[in-house]
Amino acid sequence: MSKKVNEILADRQEIHGDAITNFTMIGRIWGALLQIEDIPPHVVALMYDAGKSVRCMANPQHEDNWLDKQGYTHHGMEIAHES
Repeated sequence: MSKKVNEILADRQEIHGDAITNFTMIGRIWGALLQIEDIPPHVVALMYDAGKSVRCMANPQHEDNWLDKQGYTHHGMEIAHES
């Protein structure tokens, strides 16, 4: 993983807290809003990645979207290994 992605992930953790806890809470809220079971945190990571994919398609030169995709992939993999 690139130095930039590591810096972004460290910054996001400081601002938003632990990714596993955060994505678990997001999955609970999304599930409740959709009136379905909780969405697993690794799927939350995939859903965020999908949103960044759309943004990459719309503006492929915008580096931030590509870096965020790498971060969501990292979090998804990290969560999957801890589950």
